[in-house]
Amino acid sequence: IFSELARTERLLLVKEFKADKPNTRAIDAKLLDMELYNALIVTEEVDENLYLSVRNIPDIGVCDVTALDPASLVRFEKVLMTVGAAKKVEAWLG
Repeated sequence: IFSELARTERLLLVKEFKADKPNTRAIDAKLLDMELYNALIVTEEVDENLYLSVRNIPDIGVCDVTALDPASLVRFEKVLMTVGAAKKVEAWLG
């Protein structure tokens, strides 16, 4: 799945993606700037501020590496993943 996401340019890697405080409007603006309208955000660890900020935005999901599943990866148009999360997935897949 990850190979296909990368091949079709649906996998985006960023250094970090977090919310300093629960603020839906700020995260929504950040996602719109990145032109992400239907995306799964995958982080290294659970970020409660990010979760609270994203939960009311339609077609945007958020999870950490431990909650990642194949259905979520193919359901969203884009997958935005932090570098730390990508390294954990790489180690997990061996």
